[in-house]
Amino acid sequence: MKPLLSKRLVVTGAAGIVGTALRPLLAGLCEELVLTDLRPVENLVENERFKGGDIGDLDFVTEATAGADGIVHLAGRVGPDFTFEEVLGANIIGTRNVFESARRNQVPRVVYASSHHAVGFLRRGDHIDHSTAPRPDSHYGLSKAFGEELGAYYADRHGLAVLAIRIGYVGETVIDERRLHTWISPRDLFQLIKIGLTHPELRFEIVYGVSDNPDPFFDNHNAHHLGYRPQDRALDHLADESLRTSQPDPSTAAGVYVGGHFVNS
Repeated sequence: MKPLLSKRLVVTGAAGIVGTALRPLLAGLCEELVLTDLRPVENLVENERFKGGDIGDLDFVTEATAGADGIVHLAGRVGPDFTFEEVLGANIIGTRNVFESARRNQVPRVVYASSHHAVGFLRRGDHIDHSTAPRPDSHYGLSKAFGEELGAYYADRHGLAVLAIRIGYVGETVIDERRLHTWISPRDLFQLIKIGLTHPELRFEIVYGVSDNPDPFFDNHNAHHLGYRPQDRALDHLADESLRTSQPDPSTAAGVYVGGHFVNS
């Protein structure tokens, strides 16, 4: 049996698309995988436990994360059309509650699911790496930029080890031209999360959650410095072979900016 990395690991937003894809991989890292969400998580395996609640409630998050060795924070509203008021609870207050609960419970590590939409108003072709300052393309992207800064604060002020992953598009297949450059497979994202939960010298770092993609939007050398070696290629997972030769429309904002149609919100 492979050695476990953790006695207890907590995942927020476990009922979402990303959480569902990662569950089978994360369950192998720990004795107990605590899955939290507003929606029920079904078909639990032996070492999974569901705890329903709202991450906007600090007491709930503090209780859910008690005794954890690490938190994978995936919860939040995702989309270009949410207003500030709509992202305030889950994405901003909820993220603050996750980091504050980690501090209170002395949870040493947090992996934060940020997004490439934190830099979505940068142009394709710009040099974009882990040191690039946020240029959010939406209130969603703005909330993710806030979460990154919050993670840096809790790392510097309170000694947490924090990995912020600016995730691209998570899916089994690449469905359009833009996602050809932002796609990440579940197992490559899992590899980054594992780095965040185990890297011995981690304090606060930003990496990009992308697989081996052609003409990448992002310089992901910081992830490689931490040991990331993507196992999957976007070109091997195309929904349609015509995507190999597809091109963006430079007459549209969605074709010019990294954030795609999010910049139109």
